[in-house]
Amino acid sequence: MVYSLPARASCLLVSFLLLASACGTRAPYLNPVTPGTDSSTGSPQVVVEIKPVDTSGFRNEERERLGIDLSAYFTAFEVTVRNQTPDTVTLEGQGAQLLDDDRKPYAVLSADESLDYYRSGGISGEKIVIVPKTVGVAKEEMDKILQLRLKNADIPPGGSGYGILLFQKVPTDKCHQVSLILNGVHITGENQNREFKFTFRCPES
Repeated sequence: MVYSLPARASCLLVSFLLLASACGTRAPYLNPVTPGTDSSTGSPQVVVEIKPVDTSGFRNEERERLGIDLSAYFTAFEVTVRNQTPDTVTLEGQGAQLLDDDRKPYAVLSADESLDYYRSGGISGEKIVIVPKTVGVAKEEMDKILQLRLKNADIPPGGSGYGILLFQKVPTDKCHQVSLILNGVHITGENQNREFKFTFRCPES
């Protein structure tokens, strides 16, 4: 026997299936392979600290602190840049790149790209909006994403900059040698940006 569904019911079913797929795919947990702190050569220095964001699990402290379950939508890293030089350090929020096992590059998401990726449930290339939230909750979380993102900043001597780099989720089968390259750090008076590199891996299954 063959059953048919009204067009509206079919659309709802498709949306539900997409939603179920999105909810079941989270960013893999990443462990640092190299130290989570890197310094520029010479003295005084620019010090960069990187920490993978993991908001998975029930009553997760990171999720409570940040106010949003970032791991459901992004591969994310907290970044702190401390300026220990006598000059101003310029930090470019878009100056970062992620490489997976296949050395496939992931560009850091812009503000608009981050919101689009959130609306799609963290599914790359998905054009259907499937965010399972009320309008109020969705707006609150999108505001939080914009607030947390690493932004361009001029860091004075002795100061620090902070924010979160947001990327499309690295697949769980491509996360055994993940490199994060931060090259958006520039010291006033120098002719080139400083580059900082960090390596991560997901736990063996």
